[in-house]
Amino acid sequence: MSSKKITILIDAGHGGQDPGAIGHKGLQEKKVNIAIALQLKKLLDNDTMFRTLLTRNNDSYLSLKKRRQFLKKNQVNLLISIHVDSSKKKYVSGASLWIISNSRMNREINNYVKSKNSNMCFSQTIQNIFNENKNDLFLKKTILDLQFNNLQKIEFDLSKYIFEQFKKKIKLHRIQLNYASLGILTCISMPSILIETGFITNFLEEQKLSTTYYQNKIANAIYLSLKNYFLHKF
Repeated sequence: MSSKKITILIDAGHGGQDPGAIGHKGLQEKKVNIAIALQLKKLLDNDTMFRTLLTRNNDSYLSLKKRRQFLKKNQVNLLISIHVDSSKKKYVSGASLWIISNSRMNREINNYVKSKNSNMCFSQTIQNIFNENKNDLFLKKTILDLQFNNLQKIEFDLSKYIFEQFKKKIKLHRIQLNYASLGILTCISMPSILIETGFITNFLEEQKLSTTYYQNKIANAIYLSLKNYFLHKF
C-alpha cells in the first residue's frame, strides 16, 4: 500500500438559499446532504489511508462554477457528490449512482479541442502537454479520449463496491449505474460519482433520511466501499 494518502473530495449538493428537493414533511435535501457528507468526512479522516476535502462544510450556497473552481484548485483522486432524489411518484424509493454520460463528456472534449466553451477541467500534467502543443488538435483529442476511458473504468469498478455495501445496508432504486449530463461530473482529471441516497418524496424514506442513524448508515456504507476499493486496487 502506498504511503501517499488518497484525497477524496466530498461534495454536499445544494445549500444556503438552494434547499434542493423538499419532502412532504418539509425535510430539505441540503440538510441531509451536508449531514451525510460531514459524517463521511469524519470516517475517512479517522482512516490513515485518506485525506478529505469538502466543497462546503456548513449551510452555505456554492454555485456550480465555484464548485468546479474548487476542483481545479485541488489535487483530488476522487469526487463523491452527495444528493437526495425526488419524484412525482410517491412510491418511488431507493438509492442510485450516477456518472457522466458519454455524450456529455464527448461534447465537452470536442468543445475544448475546438476552443469553444467547455466545463472541463483536468490535471496540471495534461494542461502542460496542451500548452506545449497548442495547435495539435489530434493529440488533445487522443489524450482526452484516453483519459475519459480510464476514468470511466475506475467509476465502473468503484460503483460495484458501493452497490455491494448499499445492498447490505439500504434500499437501492436500481442496481446499475445511471448516466447523466451533470456539470459537477465533467472534470476529466478525476473519477466522479454522484450518489442519490434515496427519495425525499417517499414518506418512509423521508422519515429515514431525517434521522442521524440512517444518515450515518449511508455514510458508513460509502466509507466501507471506498476503503475496500482502494485496498483491492493497491
